[in-house]
Amino acid sequence: MRICTKYMAGLLFCFACICAVAEQIELKNGTKFTGTVVAVQGDIFRVKTAYGEIQVPRSDLVTISFPGANSADNITEKQSAPVEETLSGTSYINRTGGFELTVPEGWVLGPELRKQQPDIIAALKSADQSQFVVVTPEKFAGNLTTYEVFCETQYQAKFQDYKRIEKSEIKLDGRPGIRMIFQGVSSTNHIGLKFLVYILQYEDKMVRLTFFTLEPLFTDSLPVFERIAGTYRLHKPVSVASARLLPHD
Repeated sequence: MRICTKYMAGLLFCFACICAVAEQIELKNGTKFTGTVVAVQGDIFRVKTAYGEIQVPRSDLVTISFPGANSADNITEKQSAPVEETLSGTSYINRTGGFELTVPEGWVLGPELRKQQPDIIAALKSADQSQFVVVTPEKFAGNLTTYEVFCETQYQAKFQDYKRIEKSEIKLDGRPGIRMIFQGVSSTNHIGLKFLVYILQYEDKMVRLTFFTLEPLFTDSLPVFERIAGTYRLHKPVSVASARLLPHD
């Protein structure tokens, strides 16, 4: 099955997560306050505020917003930075980001995806354009929990019928991280998609590997995605030029 590249363009702004100095949290009773999510325990958010740490049930939340985030309207105005990359057979090397991946035979580069979202440093797709992976490094000094919450908040905002299927703590490339599977309906073209996302924490940055396909194709695609993810290796620190600065307390 072939997925139209024009259709994919409307989804790419969902992959860039950016963070601000602190989260603005609104509750169902109308209360609004500023703080930083430091942990998630089941359905309880632990939030550090200027007055101490509080616990917020997920059911009480209306929104968690990040004041410094760029809007989707501004994304296409950015220019994609040059990336030095090669794909030789199944071996993909990204010298700008300093990492490598091994992809299945027949996979090709997806430069048109990068043009739609400059924060993506690598984009590859299967020959039939039914399976995709994008890699996004982002300068970030916060913790995995805060980054995960923001990413999920964006996904919830950008997809109808958002549903997180799985979440687990993992190690990949020797680094701590989070593995997520979620599904949702694109708000731009109302097509159901399913995603596998790895978030990896390095000293001063996060790296996200985002795999996606049409929801009916996900079960068959998952082993392919997992194999690709397992080959990810970072050889040198991601350069500042290739990662957008995300200020955070």
